Amino acid sequence: MSHATSQTHTTATQTTPHRLLYFFVAFVLLMFFGLIYAWSLFVDPLEAEFGWDRSATSVVFTLSIITFCAGMLVAGALEERTSPRTVMLITAACLGLGLIASAFTESLPFIYATYGVLVGAGVGLGTDVVMSVTLKWFPDKQGLASGAMLMGFGGGTMLLSPVVTTMLGALGWRMTFGALGAVFVVLVGVGAFIMKLPTPEYVRPLLEKARQNATVAAVDMTGSQMVRTPTFWVFMVYLMLVTCGGLALISQAVPAAMELLMGAGAAAAGAGAADAGASAVLSEAEALMLATAAMGSVSAMNGLGRLINGFIWDKFGYRVCLTWIAVAFAAGMLCCAFAMMGGNFPLLVAGFMLLGLMYGGNMCSMSAMVGTFFGPKYYGINYAIATCQMIPAAIVGPQILALSQMGSGSYLGAFWVFFGVAIAALAVSFFIKPPKAA
Repeated sequence: MSHATSQTHTTATQTTPHRLLYFFVAFVLLMFFGLIYAWSLFVDPLEAEFGWDRSATSVVFTLSIITFCAGMLVAGALEERTSPRTVMLITAACLGLGLIASAFTESLPFIYATYGVLVGAGVGLGTDVVMSVTLKWFPDKQGLASGAMLMGFGGGTMLLSPVVTTMLGALGWRMTFGALGAVFVVLVGVGAFIMKLPTPEYVRPLLEKARQNATVAAVDMTGSQMVRTPTFWVFMVYLMLVTCGGLALISQAVPAAMELLMGAGAAAAGAGAADAGASAVLSEAEALMLATAAMGSVSAMNGLGRLINGFIWDKFGYRVCLTWIAVAFAAGMLCCAFAMMGGNFPLLVAGFMLLGLMYGGNMCSMSAMVGTFFGPKYYGINYAIATCQMIPAAIVGPQILALSQMGSGSYLGAFWVFFGVAIAALAVSFFIKPPKAA
């Protein structure tokens, strides 16, 4: 008995450093994958060169989110048949080809296919395999591990957007796409040769402890079993409502901030001439810098929200998590609406920060829900299925913002619509309950 215990202790001691190594690699990869949310940085340069309108360019982001979800589903299936390394090498190929090809854009269908489809699918493939592999090393810390890793995904935009902005100014959008493609090929290719699954001997004692503490489901459900539970569908409705607002803001954070800074928001809301004049003092370059910083605040809070929510999920349970997310959503939309009405940029940033927190927390809740409610064994495919809620959210959310801006010249009306969506999400949250064990 003591010999077996000694062997188990030795195995755990030898493997633990590797668990932290895989977490670090996953964090870095997810941080770069999070650049998919930086699409709004490319909107103005592309519209200026080709004369495309906001509704047309917002389709690129919508497509990237749809193919992101599709990529995750494909990754979940491939992981069962191949290996994490194979899926990651496919990821590197999709991202490299998609970004480098985007540099040769001359038409909307072309950028739809390259950035919208290839890049979106590549990020989905990579995100699912990296999350799935790494969380298998942490069956005892599903919420915190999910939140910490997804913090990298959400925070990537904040950390890397200034770099991309600098590249756009120095190299132009074509060279920036090409350079990013090369970086992704190298980075994901290296990661493919580092990431690997833990041994059953390492996972077993950690999983047994988690089940005893009721932090992981007593039974592992397959994807088909999961989608037959009422819990899954009610949670999907909640996720769709919250994600709708989050993706809308992320897709057009820079243009929305630019509208207010350049005085359009103040004029549309009927502000005084003095206020409008104060906004107009800013040059376009200065306004762009502030707008990019505002988007960075969304990213920072997006990442922080994931970490905070992972901690709350593990310590206080899902009910507290879902409530604070919906409340932050409503408060953020109120801040944005009043900011547009009064031409108040700091208030707009406060709204952005609240929305970043709630969106990050929402993404962490989705991951934690899959592992906690339905077990870690089939996490890869189950998480991919759950992310499909982003498809309708990505179609509806950004279009509401784009159509509002095109129709009235302001994003103000859309912010009020999303305030109503936030109240609906809060109501739905009270109907979510853990699934009954089979």
